[in-house]
Amino acid sequence: MLERMQIQAIAQVLAGNDPGIDASALDQPWRHVYDELKDMGLILGMGPEPALYYTLRGHDDAHAIAQRILGVLVQIPDRAYPHLASLAAQLPPIRWLWPGWIPRGMLSLLGASPGAGKSLVALDLARRIIHDASFPDGSPIPRPGSPVIYVDAEAIPQIQNQRAVAWNMDRERIYLMLPPDTYGMIDFGDIEHQNRLIDMCATLEPDLIVVDSLSSISVKGENNVEDVRSILGFLSAVAREFDAGLLLVHHLRKRSKTPLMDLVTADDFRGSSHIIAMARSVLALSIIQETPEPDRNGPRRMEIIKTNLCEYPKPLGCRFQPGEGAPTLLYTDPPKPYREPSTTEECEAWLVDLLEEGPLKPKEIIDLADDYGFKEGTLRNARCNLEGIVVDTEESNHSPYNKWALAEDNDDPAT
Repeated sequence: MLERMQIQAIAQVLAGNDPGIDASALDQPWRHVYDELKDMGLILGMGPEPALYYTLRGHDDAHAIAQRILGVLVQIPDRAYPHLASLAAQLPPIRWLWPGWIPRGMLSLLGASPGAGKSLVALDLARRIIHDASFPDGSPIPRPGSPVIYVDAEAIPQIQNQRAVAWNMDRERIYLMLPPDTYGMIDFGDIEHQNRLIDMCATLEPDLIVVDSLSSISVKGENNVEDVRSILGFLSAVAREFDAGLLLVHHLRKRSKTPLMDLVTADDFRGSSHIIAMARSVLALSIIQETPEPDRNGPRRMEIIKTNLCEYPKPLGCRFQPGEGAPTLLYTDPPKPYREPSTTEECEAWLVDLLEEGPLKPKEIIDLADDYGFKEGTLRNARCNLEGIVVDTEESNHSPYNKWALAEDNDDPAT
């Protein structure tokens, strides 16, 4: 048996555990100590250290041997490693700025394709907090009127101002952090820039901090794990220390092969995978194609695509309403993506259009359907799917007088 294992066995006895080892497997002096401790069972009421020295009484190297054993004793889990029960009293509960979406004291991430409206959504959340307008799903604002810090790392404050004016925002409640000079940039790898944000948070006590965007807050890029960990670690610490929601805006990879209007996934986020790993909540904003032709102004779908904190909330729809200076955001049910209609669905639409001109006998409709390339089986399926919309004009569909008609046109059945 390795010496370290022999010492571990003695330490276990001192900790009050039974390692279940035969003393004959140990070498001297460990066997002597092990045997005596097992025989004693600490019945003398001694603590571990006095008991250990008692077994080594008269030994020339008593102190050195005892220190080696005691050094291992403090590493036994019950003594060296904190367990959850011991930590629980000091752990704060999970608290929310926006329940299910943006936690307090943790990092949240918002990603979307260029032009999808990430910054618009972030500013709209700020507006809701400042003006007590409730969150997009109707959740109440926890501290109405509280300040919001907007780290405008992309340095285009005139855009934020134009939108704020268009929405009649109280611009005295939103505070911008901008690059220190015209041609500079914010670098949260720099302690001076970190301190600027810390000072703002300490003074303003914001409920929400928006950082727009990750690509603009570091001179080292987004692909190196060590660099990303450092920046995100700082932002997480800010959120934690000031008990605020922190929303970090991020861009997606270029989609060379994937359509622009596919749903955003965690794999679409640009840079190191550590970015997603460190975020506790990841929000995605996807452009949804509702019609045959793509429309960049079409509806959006906002959803949580990663959370460690709760059940996934239901996705939201978001439509941009034209407005003077900036569009307004209208949150709705999630939009349904367009898909090509099946042959049966095309036949259903054709049949309804046909019967708007008046009732027709089934045989006539079958002949016309064939001219349009619809087989009789497809037509029958379409007729079945339209039950209640397309009806028979006679009680018996076998009647020679029976016709198919739209229900709304069949108040006076043909005879």
